[in-house]
Amino acid sequence: MTSPDRKVPSGAYVGSSAPNNVANLQSVTWAGVQQATVANLFASYQGVNTASQNMNGDNDTSAAAANAATAGSNTAQSTGSAAQNTAAANSAAIATLLPPPPPATTPGSTFADNFTRATLGPNYATVKSGAVADLIISSNQVRLDPNGNTGTGSVIALNINPLLTDSQSVSLVMGAANNAANVATGIILRADPQLTTFAYAWVYSTGIYIGSGTRSAGTNTYNDWTSLATTVNSGDTVTFTAVGSNYQVLVNNAPVLGFSDAAGTVPTGPGRRGVGFGCSYSSGKFSFSVAGLTAADQQTAAPTGTGWSLLRGSTLGANRGAGSMTRLTGVFDTVRQAANVSIVSLGAGQIQVNRAGWYLISIAYNFSALDYSMRTELWSAPSIGGSWGMVRAGAVGNPGSSDDNGTYGDCYSSSGSFVVYLSKGALVAPGLSTNTSNSLVGPYTCFDGALLNWL
Repeated sequence: MTSPDRKVPSGAYVGSSAPNNVANLQSVTWAGVQQATVANLFASYQGVNTASQNMNGDNDTSAAAANAATAGSNTAQSTGSAAQNTAAANSAAIATLLPPPPPATTPGSTFADNFTRATLGPNYATVKSGAVADLIISSNQVRLDPNGNTGTGSVIALNINPLLTDSQSVSLVMGAANNAANVATGIILRADPQLTTFAYAWVYSTGIYIGSGTRSAGTNTYNDWTSLATTVNSGDTVTFTAVGSNYQVLVNNAPVLGFSDAAGTVPTGPGRRGVGFGCSYSSGKFSFSVAGLTAADQQTAAPTGTGWSLLRGSTLGANRGAGSMTRLTGVFDTVRQAANVSIVSLGAGQIQVNRAGWYLISIAYNFSALDYSMRTELWSAPSIGGSWGMVRAGAVGNPGSSDDNGTYGDCYSSSGSFVVYLSKGALVAPGLSTNTSNSLVGPYTCFDGALLNWL
């Protein structure tokens, strides 16, 4: 064979013994191609398998990570739910400390403070009387700074947002007792911004005083109306309320002291609706700290139904001579509730009913001295100006402690409950028989009635 140019390249033809003789070249057969191809394919499949294994490993890792993320998410969700439940529980607990909102038909406002901060803050305006230090917050309780007190005095803190009506309620949670048997913590209501006039309740660990206060030339003056020896402890809630001319103090929601300011010594109206609290100091002694405060306009919406509830809030005695079958005068001073009846005389407890029907009526008397022969009575008159007569009477003598002969001794109280039918326009009033001269005291002297059904 020759090349196209008819030249024979050097070495094109070699002998059979030459290494590049055709006979000595590798045979090109399908078996060889197959082997090489299969080897190449096998290697490729090995690569694919390795990649698959790697991918599977990656997938397993991803799945594990996803499972971990899901578990973490579930844990986070569980933790979040637990946090929500805790927050809800805390909110419910806190809600029980807050005053109820006033009825929609009654203008009013509420606020509460648990002092969980470093300072009293700008929501209070403080007024000092005497050489005393400032109010501070320590362990979430308000107290006078222990440093800087050189005499006797107090600091009153008025909330800068007054209530909206003259019917007010302020509650304090008593904190650390300190020296509360010697100096008092104050509850203030119906105050003007300068504290020129106000009503107060001073709370000691051994008693409570209520009265009217004034301020002049930087000094507070206190005029006590009435007082009561009672025990107040750290953690107790003391509430001071004012509705109309009637003032009342409750300890842990139980009435303990009251007074009717018939003379109107504490002015009311717009500009005189500030509320707050006070801490005092005297000769190295400090009053209760204040752990919490709530204030609200009293709910003054008329109650539904038909009935009344009167009491003597004052712990000062209403004197009464010995005698039988007599009606009362000048005893009751507070209307707790009244609906669809007319109060003809508060002091005498005279009620005129506006609906005929059966009434359940309860009377309770608390005396300042012992008596061994008392009887609770219910009196009635057909109309205003009509003749009074006794319509029901309880047992003579309430059992006190008995002696060795089984004879019952003296006691301080008498009570009775009666069901009577009253015509429209009829009057009812409590009466009493006693063996000795005595006096009636509050707050457990009361007169209550309710209509059971009407015709």
